[in-house]
Amino acid sequence: MSNNQTNSPNTKINKKVKENENENEKEKKIEDKKEQEKEKEKEKEKETSQQPTNNTPKIKTEEKETEIPKNNNEKEKVKSHPLQNKWTMWVDGYTQSRNWGEDLVKIMEFQTIEEFWGMYENLAKISKTKNGTNFHLFKTGIKPAWEDPKNINGGKWNLRINRSVLKLDEMWLNTILSTIGENYDDEDEVCGAVVSIRNNGDRIALWTKTASNKEMQMSIGKKWKEELNLRGIRLSYLIHKDALATKKERSSFKPTYEI
Repeated sequence: MSNNQTNSPNTKINKKVKENENENEKEKKIEDKKEQEKEKEKEKEKETSQQPTNNTPKIKTEEKETEIPKNNNEKEKVKSHPLQNKWTMWVDGYTQSRNWGEDLVKIMEFQTIEEFWGMYENLAKISKTKNGTNFHLFKTGIKPAWEDPKNINGGKWNLRINRSVLKLDEMWLNTILSTIGENYDDEDEVCGAVVSIRNNGDRIALWTKTASNKEMQMSIGKKWKEELNLRGIRLSYLIHKDALATKKERSSFKPTYEI
């Protein structure tokens, strides 16, 4: 082959095209590898999210085998871990409604650990939720409102979240686990928990039934603080009826209890 043929314009173009194709192929392989690594990380996070750690509250439960209907009138035995109570998750505050309760929506009910994780894994992270949103977790039959008969004489322990100090998602998950796990001295005394997303400071509250029972409330507050592994952070307890007062009146209120 002559030098003219070797160095012809077509030959140079073909060579350049080949080089570009090789380069594109390399870049595609790199991108594919990155995507595979991301998928592996996601799977790893999903696997470990349900694994208890030293700081994760334990849930009181026993394995139970139940039968569920299948085709042809057959039944399949399924193992589950029932909770002591049935729970309901609610959400509100995601619209511009001025009246409380107008945008309150029930997400789902659950009564086993498996049902809880199925719901939790499909919810967006609390820390990524829109400002103004509230998630309410209450025993089924108790509405997340001060006026509910189970709440009217109660109050709530409050934790303000500084995201530079505390991890909101971890604090909320551990609050849920300690609540549905019935980890308090009087299991009937805890009604539910609420997380509120706010630009001026997120809040988590643990609602209880009998505000006047100081000994019980102090016991619950100390246990919650222990379950969240909080150190050097104070919790305050407010009575629901005080929250119904005017803004001016509330400014003079002091927490009913503190720990």
